[in-house]
Amino acid sequence: MRKFSTLILILLILVSCSQKETKKAESITQKPITKLKLELQIPIEEIALPEQYFEIDSLRSRLESELNELILNPKFNLKIKPIINTHNKTITDTIKTLTFDKTKIQSYKSLKRELICKAEIGNSEFAFLDSIKIGAKKRTLKNIIKSELQSDFIKIGDLEGNSVFLFIFENDTLKTIDYQGYAD
Repeated sequence: MRKFSTLILILLILVSCSQKETKKAESITQKPITKLKLELQIPIEEIALPEQYFEIDSLRSRLESELNELILNPKFNLKIKPIINTHNKTITDTIKTLTFDKTKIQSYKSLKRELICKAEIGNSEFAFLDSIKIGAKKRTLKNIIKSELQSDFIKIGDLEGNSVFLFIFENDTLKTIDYQGYAD
């Protein structure tokens, strides 16, 4: 047993003392850098914006009512597109798109009713609550909401976020009014 232990010890010493083969250092050559121009096309819905959300159902309801009146304005050009009802394939509903200059409103018309799905208001000709229009100062909305506005992105909507108005300000001036509604 003693000879076996001595033999193992000698073997361990030989293995640990053996020198490792050194590798030849590889030379690294720098390849030229190619610049890529990348244009991101991220929908605005996916861009995180610092915003303030106000859940004021009475104000949201008044804004929706005025938006529904706005679509009756004869200035709009109308395009209609038939679409199959998602719940009953035998029924054809209609997507209506109203456009005028920098304003676009889309609605979904079924057999029973018409709902505005989304709107992008970019014209100062269309005023909400007699004073909220493109070009208005932020204090105008502040006076209606009766709260401090600390962001340039002000949302007014319902509890679930199914019906939301987004007021976008730039240098304290209203630039855009967006609306996202719910249509099933």
